[in-house]
Amino acid sequence: MPGNEIRLVDSVQVYAHDGGMLLVQGTQALRIRSTGSSAADAVRRLRSGADRDTLAEGSSARTVRRLIERLDALGWLTAEPPYVEQSVPWDRQVGWLTSVTPDGQRAQHRLRTCSVAVLGVGGIGGLTAQHFVGAGVPELWLIDHDEVAVHNLNRQYLFTAADVGEAKVTVAARALQAVSPDVRVHTLRRKVVSREDLDALPNSLDLLVVAADQPRTIWDTAWAWAERTATPLIGGAVGLGSGYWGPLLDPAAGHCWRCFERRRVSGFSAEERSLENGGTPTAYSFGPTNSLIASLVARDALLFVGTGDCAVRGRRLVLDVLGAGGPVATAGDAACAGKTSALHGTGRDI
Repeated sequence: MPGNEIRLVDSVQVYAHDGGMLLVQGTQALRIRSTGSSAADAVRRLRSGADRDTLAEGSSARTVRRLIERLDALGWLTAEPPYVEQSVPWDRQVGWLTSVTPDGQRAQHRLRTCSVAVLGVGGIGGLTAQHFVGAGVPELWLIDHDEVAVHNLNRQYLFTAADVGEAKVTVAARALQAVSPDVRVHTLRRKVVSREDLDALPNSLDLLVVAADQPRTIWDTAWAWAERTATPLIGGAVGLGSGYWGPLLDPAAGHCWRCFERRRVSGFSAEERSLENGGTPTAYSFGPTNSLIASLVARDALLFVGTGDCAVRGRRLVLDVLGAGGPVATAGDAACAGKTSALHGTGRDI
């Protein structure tokens, strides 16, 4: 926008209410008591854009300045021009992004210029990749050694019965490009058991998603590569009654997988340690519970790439996927025990 112009972000709704105005975004609201007031007039002008300085001129300048300060504190003002739809899949996403950042177009630009790798193209990874493509991510790397099987079809929605026996990465690439022909999908058909197995990935990745659960050391392996290449990492998995997503670990922020794990298990009893060390991923699956966790992984991955923050930055959340309770945080500090932490957040609820 030219000069000093500002406007209300797209996701703030303005309602006539009880003789005044009610500004609402999500669970936050701001009331203006009279539609004839200087504050209400400023809101009307801010809907389409107004100069910050001239807006606060005149006898009511103090009231308007207080309003602008309040709107700024809520993150409801932006200097970006109004978004013009381009007939692309993510058109309606840009306005949604203004509910988590004032600069939704800047966040979308980051998504449109990033590259992401997905390790494991199954119930978590496949749907996560679909979300990435729908959100406008232009370049994906898919890593998986397996073939499509009939028993995958209850939860792995990139595949159909006609694909049984084909390599998952091949079928997934074809399905994703059918959604967005311009997306560049690179495939690596291999089982990842060591850091070197990931060396075919570019060091310039913006994010690595761990959506594989085998071997048991897969997170150790992925972190070894991510730490060496300074690549942020996120993942998730689901069992019979619960699933988790996170942590989002960013080497540039001083995060450390080994430190996170030590803190996570520090409160375990001997029995809990034994169960975790001796357990294996369940062979059973349910499509809706896989979709729940995959969507949460994708949500936080996209928010991190677009805004630099997300709900699981430096922590893991566990969800009762059967519906008995909400998410529970575990090991809320991923800072490396041997370094001064650079961990920080925006303070915004996501």
